[in-house]
Amino acid sequence: MRDVGRGLAAAAAALLVMAGVALAGLLLLDAGRFGGPVVLTAVVVALAVGGSADVVAVPAGGLPVAVRGVIDVMPLGVSLVGAVVLGVALLRPGRDGLPVRAATTAVTVPAMLAAISLLTKGNLTLRLPGGGSGGGSVCGLGAGMSSRFGSAVDAGFSLPFVPTLTAATVWVLVVVGVCALAVRFPALATGLRAATTVLGIITAGGLLVAGVFGGAAAAGAVLLVLPQVVAGVLLLGLGVPWTVTSEGPLSCALDGVQPLSPGGPLTWAPVVVLLVCGIVVAARTRRPGGTLRRAAVLAAWFALVTGAALAVMALLSQVSVELGVTALGMSIPVLDARLAANPLLALVAGVVGGALASGAGSLLVDAFRSRISVSSRTWNR
Repeated sequence: MRDVGRGLAAAAAALLVMAGVALAGLLLLDAGRFGGPVVLTAVVVALAVGGSADVVAVPAGGLPVAVRGVIDVMPLGVSLVGAVVLGVALLRPGRDGLPVRAATTAVTVPAMLAAISLLTKGNLTLRLPGGGSGGGSVCGLGAGMSSRFGSAVDAGFSLPFVPTLTAATVWVLVVVGVCALAVRFPALATGLRAATTVLGIITAGGLLVAGVFGGAAAAGAVLLVLPQVVAGVLLLGLGVPWTVTSEGPLSCALDGVQPLSPGGPLTWAPVVVLLVCGIVVAARTRRPGGTLRRAAVLAAWFALVTGAALAVMALLSQVSVELGVTALGMSIPVLDARLAANPLLALVAGVVGGALASGAGSLLVDAFRSRISVSSRTWNR
């Protein structure tokens, strides 16, 4: 029963921390202009585990027409904080009782988020382009939309029950699975701790820089989506492009929108980050064999971890927005927009970059240790 209680506490702690980070980010972004912060916090937490949000806007005058949208984006800043808290809470008591704690958490987290999805309903105040004058309209439709909906639209939003339950189940099972692997393979645990340390340093630095140079809104964005930015920069630096695709009558709204080109000055970002991670992992692990063997072994497993991590980040960092018009029982799609990177290319780039960086890191650590050892013997003489 003690481990059941610990599993319940781990689930509650993870969700509370996720809610705290989400609320802080929304307040910094001044999201209260668009809706209630508490309800929006619930939406962000649901999105953070892989759920989606439904938005419906109905024009004034009682016309049987509605604009429906589905927003699918993971605020990975919230996701990773929750995953780290959940993982630490599950692993801290030790290996004994871990299956019980994991099973309890795997049931509790989806149940809590499913309940949240049933209770989360609210309104968003949206500003339409065009302002009724035709200027600044989207694809020439802004004025017409404003005349029907008004310059400000109250749109209802909700969390679909089944997608939220499914996404929460997958999310918690992934975290539990990673915990089980970390217990089975200590080297993986070391790598995860190193990655968590590096990400924490990047987050703290990003918050400081964003707060000083960009203000509260920039700091709020860092809290919510910094991992997406980091993943985007790393993938671009490794040569993996991000693409914007759109279909439907409103796709012209994204004409001319192109992400940054891969390579160039951004190449230094993955070199520095991966090399630092490789050095930290090499310094914290004791591996048998000679210098080249240690470098080869570290490069092999670190390459797999890096490749898998970047492929997963590419999948999780995708953003999609779908809009459709419903009238007289018929639904007509008007926009399907996506921002994504190719996960297979991310896997290959991560394997190559991880192998080179970790191999170099291992050689640097061994050279440093050797120099320290020689200096120590000379001093003792």
